[in-house]
Amino acid sequence: MPDGLIAQVNDGANPFWSADLFVGRGPDVRRFEHLLREGRSTLLIGGRRAGKTTMARRLSAARIQRTLVLTDAAGWDLSSESASLGALRGALDGVSATAYAQAARHDLVKALEAACPVTLVIDEADRILLAPWGPAFFAFLRWLDDAHLRDRISILLVGGPVLMLFRDPDDKGSPPLNTAEPRYISPLNRDAVSQLAQLADKADDCDEIVSLCGGHAWLTTRLLAEMWEGASLEEASDIIFDSAVATFRVWEKQLGAHGRDLLRKLPSGGVSRSDFKKPPWARFREATVFGQCIGVVRRDGDRVCSGPRLFMDWFANDDSGEVVWDVAISYASEDESVAREIYAQLRGDFSVFFAPEESAGLWGSDLNRVLPNTYGVQSKYVLVLSTSHYVSKYWTKVEYESVADKAPGRILLVDLGALPIDLPRGLVYRGSSNAEMIGLMDALRSKLASR
Repeated sequence: MPDGLIAQVNDGANPFWSADLFVGRGPDVRRFEHLLREGRSTLLIGGRRAGKTTMARRLSAARIQRTLVLTDAAGWDLSSESASLGALRGALDGVSATAYAQAARHDLVKALEAACPVTLVIDEADRILLAPWGPAFFAFLRWLDDAHLRDRISILLVGGPVLMLFRDPDDKGSPPLNTAEPRYISPLNRDAVSQLAQLADKADDCDEIVSLCGGHAWLTTRLLAEMWEGASLEEASDIIFDSAVATFRVWEKQLGAHGRDLLRKLPSGGVSRSDFKKPPWARFREATVFGQCIGVVRRDGDRVCSGPRLFMDWFANDDSGEVVWDVAISYASEDESVAREIYAQLRGDFSVFFAPEESAGLWGSDLNRVLPNTYGVQSKYVLVLSTSHYVSKYWTKVEYESVADKAPGRILLVDLGALPIDLPRGLVYRGSSNAEMIGLMDALRSKLASR
């Protein structure tokens, strides 16, 4: 087995399906362990299936020299903060995430104090941002990290790019963790891909594998898994392409409009990294970082290049600029029952974006990029249910501004008690009188049916 490659191979089993397969990221894990040992909280940022969870599982309590608590928010009950604190308490006690139906903050404080010095690792942490209580939960983590336990606790939040972009609207724009710096996962380099290819006895195909998969860990291991089973490189690439389309769509959403523009402009030979310090490439510097952590942009020596050819072939033929939805419903979580009733009455005749019905596709997405694209580009109209809750929320502001700033004529606003302070001049909206509410659905159907 090549040096530096870890894989569990039993009785000829396919090693590329093994949860123990690990290559190329040892130095990155050591860096995280050093930071956490020193009491420095951080963020591990990466796109879907980029290898974040595998890295988190390689962390060693012995090397960190702290109590190590790993938990995955994907297994939490996210219906309330108390239910999620119950799952976190279960992780601290070494039991199942469902062992405690709920817990209070003081329960967590006592358990963490008893475990100090402690490192808390929360995988899929970006899921918490979709919960109404998410900002308050991160404020609690900041208090633990900054004020109460300080260097006796170190926290690692693992998730998608939205974690880095999030700013708490109720806490002076605070990020998830005040002192944490984001660390981005990158595609595997050629040496790591070569080690994997050797494991499959496919070293001669290494260059083509790098080209097809761009060093993306998931694509590379799945391709080699098919080749281990006897498929040719061409057959394996066809199988992987067909199975990866849903993931490609998530990557495209995570990129946002700026990232997609970058991919369309990158020449086949890439662009020198130094060119990103000056126009016209300087405006793509952030998009380049995001593209690398998602896995669709890679570094080749001193050049920034487009990533997996499998993804790029799909991306080149995908028309993401077309209108997808007849209407997108923009509302505060407190007003979901009203939004759901409208959705139920319209969905049979129109394509309606209603966030709870699209939650699977939103997991792991960068909402600061996905939502403006959904509401500002892909929807013919945006129905705004404007209440006192709506005008005070961060995510509703993102949704509203994405269309108000670009195409206010597509806003269908219903005044249910409060109006946005930046209402476009001259915008005609409906009130909430009995007569107006009774006629709302007929008016909506008429508007959506117009061409």
